[in-house]
Amino acid sequence: MDDYAGRVLADRYRLPLDASAEEGAGPAAAGRAFDTYSGQEVRLQRIPLPDIVEGELPGEGPAPGTGDPSGDPLVRRALDAARAAAQVPDHPRLDQVFDVFAEGDALWIVSEYVPGRTLGSLLAERPLNPYRAAEVAADVLTALRALHAGGWVHRNITEHTVLLAEDGRVVLAGLAAGAAQEALCGYDPVPPRSAVEDGAGPEGPRPRGVIDASPYGGGWGSGTGATGQGRPGGPAAAGSGGFTNTGPGAVPPSPRPGGAV
Repeated sequence: MDDYAGRVLADRYRLPLDASAEEGAGPAAAGRAFDTYSGQEVRLQRIPLPDIVEGELPGEGPAPGTGDPSGDPLVRRALDAARAAAQVPDHPRLDQVFDVFAEGDALWIVSEYVPGRTLGSLLAERPLNPYRAAEVAADVLTALRALHAGGWVHRNITEHTVLLAEDGRVVLAGLAAGAAQEALCGYDPVPPRSAVEDGAGPEGPRPRGVIDASPYGGGWGSGTGATGQGRPGGPAAAGSGGFTNTGPGAVPPSPRPGGAV
């Protein structure tokens, strides 16, 4: 996000001049911004949009609509998916999304700023002790239960979407970003309306690749985990994110992008 340092997006969100405190890695990093309307700090995440090649005849200008990313049908689907994810009822273990918009070469997601750090930044320094790892996993599972009750599947749990607040809370972020990324890849991440109304859970019966969000399901945090200890003879995961599922309840990876919870 260095290219956007100091800029004001959507005539509202001012990015800092120093973008060195970004969260995560790669193009979908998140950082802090200032909301000039509310006077509060927010968390701003950039989702790169695919390059669109416009047809152009010799002697003619670009095709109509060039330069406006929100006019592309694929981008509109991504915006709709992210905004649908932002409508998930508030929960103390889920981050709150305030705004979603497209500007420049990216889709931007504005969410609450949680003072603290990501799990990934902590694991880069040291592994969690077993007790703290269990606390983090339990809070993530609580967040997943709330999502599954509304028919949503997260599919974007990484060490960068698990936020460790200064007050000890664990907040799961990344639902809206994951929904936008899936929509850009041609998938429909939004649950059917019937699943949301009935509270039947994600996609009815648990599909292939979905990890059981229960303390005994062998899901997130089992096997080689955030403690960096792993199973005897298995690889240690200290500093690697600690999300390898090698426990007795392990399931094959999901054929869809992202995670499976």
